[in-house]
Amino acid sequence: MSGNYGQLPDGDSVSRLKPVDKFIGMQLRRERKKRRMSLADASEFLGVSYQQLQKYEQARSRVAVSTLCKLSELYEFGMSRFFEEVEREVNLFEKKREGGSDFVEDARTSVLVVESNPADEIMIQEALRCACDFLNVLCVHDGCQVLDVLKYKTLCPDFPKPAVVFLDMYIPKMDGVAVLKELKRDESTKGIPVVVLSDNVSSDLATKMYKLGAAGYIAKTTDRSSFNEIVSNCIKYWTKTVVVPKTRFLSSAK
Repeated sequence: MSGNYGQLPDGDSVSRLKPVDKFIGMQLRRERKKRRMSLADASEFLGVSYQQLQKYEQARSRVAVSTLCKLSELYEFGMSRFFEEVEREVNLFEKKREGGSDFVEDARTSVLVVESNPADEIMIQEALRCACDFLNVLCVHDGCQVLDVLKYKTLCPDFPKPAVVFLDMYIPKMDGVAVLKELKRDESTKGIPVVVLSDNVSSDLATKMYKLGAAGYIAKTTDRSSFNEIVSNCIKYWTKTVVVPKTRFLSSAK
């Protein structure tokens, strides 16, 4: 990736941090959580305090390339793939900046995935990559984080309202039913399409979720090809097929 990212030292001023730094922090935290690794364990490997590692994950301190190399070794996360994803985020940021205040097109390429199972998260990410080369995907792992992103804007505040939310039924803190109820109750989030993902193919449960306002109900399957095709069709529908009014992305329609 081009640029002088690696020339900036650790501990750089928060005021100089860029959206890409938030993306890096999010990636580092996600990879650590996948491996059920504590901050203390990860920081010991790196030779830094757990407070410093927490700053990296929360985008309160910039990570030098040398530290990223150590982190990629710890998490077995290839640096080439990591920088490809970072470059994608930079491209999204540039596209948003060029577009001025109208961020509807950004939102139409943004997807929120809510999944607590690491294996299922990988499966969903793979399906999204097969569906579209240019998606801004954010993964969260419990119901409270969904509201922090979409309603309260306390987590990843620069993430635009997504074209679609893929919501797993069985997540910690608030399950899928509670999350869907809350999203559809709030004026600022009720217009976001929510597609439920579940291992449970119960017709009664699907009916309940549709009554609560779900835009779709997808049964998970171990058949990767079939699942990829289902997710691909869903993404194409919500990002390319339907016409979305700008008012859907405002706190209320005028």
